[in-house]
Amino acid sequence: MTAMRIANANPMPVFRYLLLAAMLIPGVATASEPEQTTAERITEAADGFLESFAKEQAAKGREVEYDIGSVDNRLSLNRCPQALGVEFAGDPERSTRTTLLVSCQGDQPWRIFLSATVRIQVDGWVADRPIGRGERLSRDMLRSSPVVLNEQRRSGFRNPDHMIGMQAKRTIRAGTAITPHMVEKPLAVERGDRVVISAGSDAFSITTRGKAERSGRVGEQIPVVNENSGRRIRGRITEPGRVAIN
Repeated sequence: MTAMRIANANPMPVFRYLLLAAMLIPGVATASEPEQTTAERITEAADGFLESFAKEQAAKGREVEYDIGSVDNRLSLNRCPQALGVEFAGDPERSTRTTLLVSCQGDQPWRIFLSATVRIQVDGWVADRPIGRGERLSRDMLRSSPVVLNEQRRSGFRNPDHMIGMQAKRTIRAGTAITPHMVEKPLAVERGDRVVISAGSDAFSITTRGKAERSGRVGEQIPVVNENSGRRIRGRITEPGRVAIN
């Protein structure tokens, strides 16, 4: 009897079986699932992270602009089967130049640092004209203006009422965002001033006159001389021209 060979008239089912087997066998990648994590995927993950960060900041009344550094296309990283993790490697509010940590937590974990520029813009207050050293701030010296929060070494004032009456510690140029380290409370007592000295409690107190031996601001302690006794004592300035002895 002659042996018969049965030919498969339709090879497609066999191809499907082979493709399914390739997908199930560990370590075998398909055309749609690259063996390595691409630079494009890393950039997309970083972009998604910063977009979410921008939305969070928008809820606080802030506006965020960002730019992601380029990723070398020659980079060779193991394939990551799950979503890439992205986080800030530093505080984004301290500088516009920041670093993102992109990582994979799979069986073959890896991580990579990616540079980025992030500008966080907020409503702030700037000098409307040059302010000289020693000048006391008034409302007409200030104007509202958007400022980049993380371009400043210190955060600026958000409420102008917190600046009114403060004294400039140095010259402030027009257009400069005013921060707490630029101003200070004005002197409430100057050296040589005659002051009222009070001692006691809310229920009972006595007052006398004295002379300030040092300048100071409200809340500071200064030495004063009691004019009646000539005694030198220390007291806390409670308001301009008044010193309390506890």
